[in-house]
Amino acid sequence: MGTRPKYKQVVELLSREYLNGQRSIGDKLPPERELAKQLGISRTGVREALHFLREAGVIHSRQGGGHFLCVSRIEDAAGNQATLHLKTDPALTAEMLEVRRALECEAAYLAAMRATQNDLDTLSSYLELMKHALTEEQGAKADVGFHLTVVRTSQNRMLIQAVDGIVVQMEKNIQTTRRQRFVSDASRYQTTYVEHEAIFHAIRDKRADEAKQLMLRHLNKAYEEIWEEQVN
Repeated sequence: MGTRPKYKQVVELLSREYLNGQRSIGDKLPPERELAKQLGISRTGVREALHFLREAGVIHSRQGGGHFLCVSRIEDAAGNQATLHLKTDPALTAEMLEVRRALECEAAYLAAMRATQNDLDTLSSYLELMKHALTEEQGAKADVGFHLTVVRTSQNRMLIQAVDGIVVQMEKNIQTTRRQRFVSDASRYQTTYVEHEAIFHAIRDKRADEAKQLMLRHLNKAYEEIWEEQVN
């Protein structure tokens, strides 16, 4: 397992099982002794990891009853609202994607030209969070953070100001499109992660034209899949 933080080892294990369908929300986690043996770390390390996950809202614990994967009530409420919004006005969701295409593709181009190491570290951290998210709420937050960081990395004040003016709608748009895409096809979760990873690599390697095209492709795919679900 190397020198990775103990909590990351537990997160990676649970996320693999969750995304592979081996573990579901509400499932009881294995006992601390079993997790320690499975990961090759001490029980103290496991307890530290569980404390981290509990504080992050990934698990909840019952006195004498073990630890369980959970989804917060806030996520349930947000998810229901997002789904209702999409069903009542899918055109508005599509229009927001059109606005995002106009802004974020240019942002990706400029980000590839101007990204600092700090910007790249921030983008990389959001990718890591997205990859190992145990709940859709966590995945959506990482997704939003990634896109907003791309915009800020552009260093274009007018572009950043334009996005800041629609940031709430943008966050809801990302939550809505993710939920609709993944409900119909769970494999899209991995596809979406790969799309973000490719954008990051293009920005990191200063391939500005490619970063712009990859962002366009990413947003176009979401646009097409949203309308595909409405037709079907």
